[in-house]
Amino acid sequence: MYILVFLLFLINHTIFALEDDLQKASSVASHGIKVQAERLKIAAENLANEDSTSFQPGGNPYQRKILFAKNVFDKTLKTNILKVKKVDVDKAPFILKYDPHHPAADLNGYVKYPNIHKEIERADASEAQRSYEANLSIIEQSKSMMQRTIEAIK
Repeated sequence: MYILVFLLFLINHTIFALEDDLQKASSVASHGIKVQAERLKIAAENLANEDSTSFQPGGNPYQRKILFAKNVFDKTLKTNILKVKKVDVDKAPFILKYDPHHPAADLNGYVKYPNIHKEIERADASEAQRSYEANLSIIEQSKSMMQRTIEAIK
């Protein structure tokens, strides 16, 4: 009798620990999703402003934004999670195009365009999408495993 009660206790304790770990995995993945969504938003913003110029002659146009992420220890989860450290502007030089008739042209006839390259933004967006999907897959798998665990108890 005592052995049966002890075994039931062990099974319940193991199941609750497993569910806790699966919930933590989902939480870590959800933090990853937030960062990847922000990366995708920044890539979209950069692409949308690729051809923008200044409103005044010789002025600076939109500057490409870049995201910096960091690992932060989460005391509740007792593990590292990914967070946005900061969003900053790319210090790369602007792209100059000769167009003396453009309203934003400087005294030499050059117009400053954002320091954005489509290929880089598309690659960043594609990588963010793949990472987003991978994190989403972790959440779906964790949820599925929790459901199977609950069904096994019944």
